[in-house]
Amino acid sequence: MSDPTPLNRTLALRTVVVEALQTAMPEGSAVYYQTAQKEHPKIYAVYLLNQILNQDDRYSYELEINVMDYGTNTSTVEDLCDSIQDLFNKKVVITNDIGVYFYTDRRNTVDEEDRNIIRRRLTFSAYLYDR
Repeated sequence: MSDPTPLNRTLALRTVVVEALQTAMPEGSAVYYQTAQKEHPKIYAVYLLNQILNQDDRYSYELEINVMDYGTNTSTVEDLCDSIQDLFNKKVVITNDIGVYFYTDRRNTVDEEDRNIIRRRLTFSAYLYDR
């Protein structure tokens, strides 16, 4: 069994996150890492991964997912956030390279300068182990 480098570990975790998010996102939406493209769909998600701790063979990350929509009706974004929380809360994913455990931390509303943007911020703890 090879010891993944930090780059491979992070890429493996990003792959797990993107694959899961894409199953929850509605058709025609998009998932981005760190920054959305200038031209993006009406509904999209941007995720970030921050490594918090490296202790023995466990790597702790904070997964932040920002879900964006446009308009005045919040039901679409709230339903999508419910689905994302269901996907990640108490979720265990094992791949050939890593094992990762996800737990929901918080969910909150983020006010945008543009009042037409509806934004929710979800954070999860992710505990990653090399395989």
